[in-house]
Amino acid sequence: MDDNDDNFDVLLTSIGFGRWQVPIILTTILVAAQLPVHLVGSPFVSAPMDFHCSPTPPLANGSVMFNVSGTNGTYYNNKCLEVPVNISMDMTADIYNGTGYFTGLPTCPYIEYDTSIFSSTINSDWHIVCDQDSLRPMYQTMYSIGGLMGSSLSGYIGDRFGRKRSVQVGCIGHLIAVMLTVTVPSYSFILVMRMVFGITMIVMLLPAWNLALEVTPSRHRSLVGMLLGLPYSFFVAGNASIAYFVRTWQYLLLAGVSPGLLLFPLAMYIDESPRWLIQKQQQEKATKVLKNAVKFNNVKLREPVDVTVKKLIEATKTSEELSGCKNVLLRTKLQKLLEYIRSPAMMVILILSPMLWFLQSFLYLSIAINANNFTTSGPFLYVALTGLMDGSAIILSTPLATRLGRRVMIFAGMFGGGVCFLLELLIPSGYDWARWILVMVGFLLVGGSFQVNYIYGPELFPTEIRTTGFGFLHFFENIGFICTPFVTENLAKYAWWTGGVFFGVSGLLGSLTLLALPETRNKPLPDTLQDVENKRRNKLANKDKKNTAEENKISDSKV
Repeated sequence: MDDNDDNFDVLLTSIGFGRWQVPIILTTILVAAQLPVHLVGSPFVSAPMDFHCSPTPPLANGSVMFNVSGTNGTYYNNKCLEVPVNISMDMTADIYNGTGYFTGLPTCPYIEYDTSIFSSTINSDWHIVCDQDSLRPMYQTMYSIGGLMGSSLSGYIGDRFGRKRSVQVGCIGHLIAVMLTVTVPSYSFILVMRMVFGITMIVMLLPAWNLALEVTPSRHRSLVGMLLGLPYSFFVAGNASIAYFVRTWQYLLLAGVSPGLLLFPLAMYIDESPRWLIQKQQQEKATKVLKNAVKFNNVKLREPVDVTVKKLIEATKTSEELSGCKNVLLRTKLQKLLEYIRSPAMMVILILSPMLWFLQSFLYLSIAINANNFTTSGPFLYVALTGLMDGSAIILSTPLATRLGRRVMIFAGMFGGGVCFLLELLIPSGYDWARWILVMVGFLLVGGSFQVNYIYGPELFPTEIRTTGFGFLHFFENIGFICTPFVTENLAKYAWWTGGVFFGVSGLLGSLTLLALPETRNKPLPDTLQDVENKRRNKLANKDKKNTAEENKISDSKV
């Protein structure tokens, strides 16, 4: 490499894409494989089951000791007792009796569930009905709250201790939480474990994703980033297929997280991000990792790896660091934050990108978990189709994202999806096939833009805070996820059109944020704040030159 070519992307291009990146890509896939059962698995794991409430167990002839109002000729009518009943017998614990259970709920003392679709779910095991119905959104919400916490924690661990270490810590915590969830009989404890799931999954996912992108040459980054979403889509459909045969929530959860058994040994084997090591000025470790890359990819560089690494590390040092004053520039975290706030380029990113992630995540998850509201014949086909649409979106948008750019793809997906969901509200009853088409096409568009955004988001931030910045975006993503179940579980019960309105408006508003954000296609990843600001200045300079040239052209034509 020449002295002027001390950019890490130049070195990475020379190393190429090959065997060295394979274990890192596989690690990211195994993390993503465990996400569907947590993120979009609620239509199976905590699905509402049709039920029948009685004051007491049915008598031998099938009748009950007291009249139950509101049956309307349907046994599993999902109706609670209009008048609460107090029975002297002890109902503080679930007591199995025949086909039903004592619940201790005043408006549903004895309950029987329709097991034609599911054998048991979180809702049926802990009777989240009637008096407890308000707790239903909490199952999905607690995972998102955990993801909210994990967004900040993953940024700290990933940027402070490395991408590899973050995956290892998250994997261990996640496996322990799973085993506790399926063995401890307490709904409150399950909600706590749901929060732990959210933390550990994000602690694994964000650093693993960043690691995969940071070891991929810029010319392959778009393709790799897009295709990394395919395993998630595959496992969404696979999770629906497994749920069709496994109707008990504990076994379904264990099946969904089983890839974690392969993830931990692989996470111990992979290399750390050399880009992060160079940024942290760990010359010896970076040299070792890059020598492995050269060896496994079977390439030859123009100069020794250790010489190149030394140049790259020197290039990351500020003038204060070169003079022996490493702490002069960053005396406090507040001072560093002020530097980013004062940067016009970063301010646009820090304001608009969180808005985009909030609206997009709300829209994406709302559609994904809306199966039990959209169809009553079982959520299996609906969820499987969302996985198919998600995968199809990735395949279709991958070549377009490399040609059209990130902004165009995200804008088109959000705007088109919003239009589809608003049009779905206008479909008259009896045309269910049209509703299915509009919802699935809308999800395809949103899914494609969602995947592009997972490439676009990290590319907006410099290496020195990339994981932290990605975690910052995920913070707002999880706020969107937190809001989702309150729309799909609560508002949908009072007005059927609320979901479609929220979905459509979110898509339209989200598309508008792309108008002011920068394009990152085929551009080197910024390593410092100055790189981000330089890109903005270059864009403005090019725009001024273009305007000047057009003005000169107009003047010449007049002459």
